[in-house]
Amino acid sequence: MNVPSDSAEPKGTLALALAHGFDLLGPSPALAAEQAQEILKVAKGDPRAHLLMGAARRRLGETPAAIAHLAIALKAAPPSPELLLELALAEAQRGEGKRAMSIAARAMQTEGGISNGWRALADELTRAGDDELAGRAYVNHVTASAKDPALIEAAVALNDGRIAVAERLLKAYLTKHPTDVAAIRMLAELAARLGRYRDSETLLARALELAPEFRAARHNLAIVLLRQGKSLETLQQTEELLKAAPKDPGYRTIHAAALIRHGEYDRAIKVYGGLLAEFPNQPKAWMSYGHALKTVGRTPEAIAAYQKSIAQKPSLGETWWSLANLKTFRFSEEDIATMQREYAREDISDEDRVHLAFALGKAFEDKGDYARSFAHYDRANTLRQTQIGYDEDEMADRVGEIGRFFTPEVFAARAGQGHLAPDPIFIVGMPRAGSTLIEQILSSHSLIEGTTELPDIITIARELGARGKGDKHAYPASIADLPAEELAR
Repeated sequence: MNVPSDSAEPKGTLALALAHGFDLLGPSPALAAEQAQEILKVAKGDPRAHLLMGAARRRLGETPAAIAHLAIALKAAPPSPELLLELALAEAQRGEGKRAMSIAARAMQTEGGISNGWRALADELTRAGDDELAGRAYVNHVTASAKDPALIEAAVALNDGRIAVAERLLKAYLTKHPTDVAAIRMLAELAARLGRYRDSETLLARALELAPEFRAARHNLAIVLLRQGKSLETLQQTEELLKAAPKDPGYRTIHAAALIRHGEYDRAIKVYGGLLAEFPNQPKAWMSYGHALKTVGRTPEAIAAYQKSIAQKPSLGETWWSLANLKTFRFSEEDIATMQREYAREDISDEDRVHLAFALGKAFEDKGDYARSFAHYDRANTLRQTQIGYDEDEMADRVGEIGRFFTPEVFAARAGQGHLAPDPIFIVGMPRAGSTLIEQILSSHSLIEGTTELPDIITIARELGARGKGDKHAYPASIADLPAEELAR
């Protein structure tokens, strides 16, 4: 980071002290913070010293302190690109991605804007677990740094949400420049936004063929693989990333998530524990840590992890719902007031609003206030329905199709096929009929483990349905073409 200069100040001790402090930011942010502290003893209101302290505190993971110092600097002097970018990175670090994007846009528009600012923000948003905004920040970086007008036009279209236009422009560009890995990664980002994860995976794999050291593409590939439930393949990518940068919090976060997805909870807990000891201001990582602790029965520790997540980002609805979903946890009056305040905000995401409404429904249900409980459940389900696009007729058709395919004759023709292990216990039933309770009772036995089979089964069905084109190959009809050895896998 360059030291913002004051042309009216003669060169001297203060300027040299500041320059030394900024030089320390990379190798030793703790020493940079000490230097800033010493400077502030003799120059209490100097905005550059507060910028130095804010930048150091952010790198140390002390996000609230960083934002406090950066706010002082912002009030004391005209905003410089360096100051605005630091503030954007700090906001991203504490989980306020939208605010970070807005501040970063100001930083890039300020005279002398930082060329790699968007890339730095993309990295920070990725570490904070906000993959969607990280992708947008990366596209902004391409827009700012690209020289080819065609690629710039495609990046602008993608950033504006004009997906069809961006796809057409990127494909045309790659026809002429098939080895441009930045363009390939952008097209992969587009495919991921549309939920076409297999296409995104193929494109990112191609980018890595061309540029094996393209770590940003490898990180994207790990994310796309994890979204498809391919935990083993994700771990292969994260292990490569960690060889290159073993301390990177973003790589460690997705590595831990993949370990959980693979069922290696103890290893995941160890990774999260080490990560959060070094970088404690990560609300989504605390939430995921809580999930892992809950799964292995360490409920008090899980509650403590969830509460740390909430303390850092009170609007993170999924954490509130995770507490509610513990069944035995009861919210305090202060908890309920906080949830109501966050729910009333206009700038939170629909996802957070849904989870907050569900959690408030549970909170009021536990208090016996059933009218308010039902009102929140109703709001939550109404909003959730707009997100999932549930169609009752389509679901009825789907269930009918499955029933028509899986006839006694289908099972008779495959008698003796499939996996022969007697281990799995399948619990089936209507929603809210007690199947989860039965699973929890059974999994309390030392020889029985409750699994995350639902996303696995959905992934398997999706892969089987994608084996060909047309209704003939859609799931479940595609099972008819599976050989016995594949059914045994």
